[in-house]
Amino acid sequence: MREPCCTATTEAICDKSDHAEVCFAGSVQLGYCLPSLALRFHRRPKGETILTVINELTPSRQAIRNRILADLSADDFATLEPLLRRIDFRGRTVLQEANRPVEYVHFIEDGLVSHVAGSRTESVETAMVGCFGYVGVPLILGSSIAPQRAIACMPGSALRIEADELSRLLTERPQIHARMLRYVQALMAQNSQSVLCATKHEINQRLARWLLLAIDRLQSDVLAITHEMLATSMGVRRASITNALLQFEAEGVVQKQRGAIRVIDRAGLEQRACDCYHIVRDAYASAQTAKDGCAHDGHAHDGHHHDGHAHDEARGPDGEVAGTA
Repeated sequence: MREPCCTATTEAICDKSDHAEVCFAGSVQLGYCLPSLALRFHRRPKGETILTVINELTPSRQAIRNRILADLSADDFATLEPLLRRIDFRGRTVLQEANRPVEYVHFIEDGLVSHVAGSRTESVETAMVGCFGYVGVPLILGSSIAPQRAIACMPGSALRIEADELSRLLTERPQIHARMLRYVQALMAQNSQSVLCATKHEINQRLARWLLLAIDRLQSDVLAITHEMLATSMGVRRASITNALLQFEAEGVVQKQRGAIRVIDRAGLEQRACDCYHIVRDAYASAQTAKDGCAHDGHAHDGHHHDGHAHDEARGPDGEVAGTA
C-alpha cells in the first residue's frame, strides 16, 4: 500500500469517518492522494454532525441530477458550471442555520433536506427539498438572511455555489433567476400545505404524504431514515410514527428494514394519504411546465408503473416522477 500523501485539516476531533482511514484531532490522514479533494469535519450539539467532502473538480452536465440545473440552457449552465462544487452530506448535516447569512446555495443532487421552523424548545419541518430544488431561497428573493434552518434528514450530495457568485450571475443571466423563481412557487405551496396538514389531518395521512413526497425526490422506494428522524420532521412523538408504520406494514404498504423503510405498495400508500400530497405534487408540475408555457390542469398525468401498481403521477421531461420543491 502506498504511503499516505495528503492531509486535510479539521476544526475538531472526529471519532468516526467513512471517508478517511485515520482520524485524529487536527488532521485527517488519507490513504491515497485524491486530486483537489478536501475534507472538513464539524462537531455540533445534540448529535448533529457536518461532514463535507468537497470535490474541486467541476461537475459534468451529463451527470447532473438536480432538475433546476438540468433545465438550464447549455449557455447558462456553462457559465454556472465552473462555480459549482460537489459536497456530500450525512443525516443531520446543517446546510443553513436560521437567522444567519446565506453563504452558499445548495442544488440538491440526492438525499433529502428539511426546512425547519422552530422555537427554543420545539421544531417542525415546513418543507422538504430533494433533487427538484435547492437550499438558499432567500438569496433569490433578494434577502441575505435565512429565516429557517435547513438540515439533512437523509444523506446525499449537492452542488453548491457561493452566494456572492450566484448573486452576480442572477444579474447577468436573468434566465437563471427566472428558473430559480419558478421553484419558489412550488416551495410556497408545500409550506402552506404543511401547515394545513399538521393541524387538520390524522397521523397516518400525514405519514403517507411524507413518505410519498420523499420517494418522489429520491426516485427510490427505500428511505434510509429512522423513526426518530421521521418524528422530528413531522413534529410528533416517535411512538406515533412507530404505531402508524406498524399498521402500514400489517396492511402490506411498507416494509421496515434496519435503519430504513421500503415502500412496497405505492398505490396503497396514495390511498392512505391526504389530498395535500396531490396538491403539492401538482404545484411542482405546474412550475415545471411553466417554462414551456404548457397548460396544466392539475389532474392529467402520465401513468407510471411502480412496484406492480398503476397510478397517475406528474412526471418530469425525462420520465422522472415529479416530486415537489
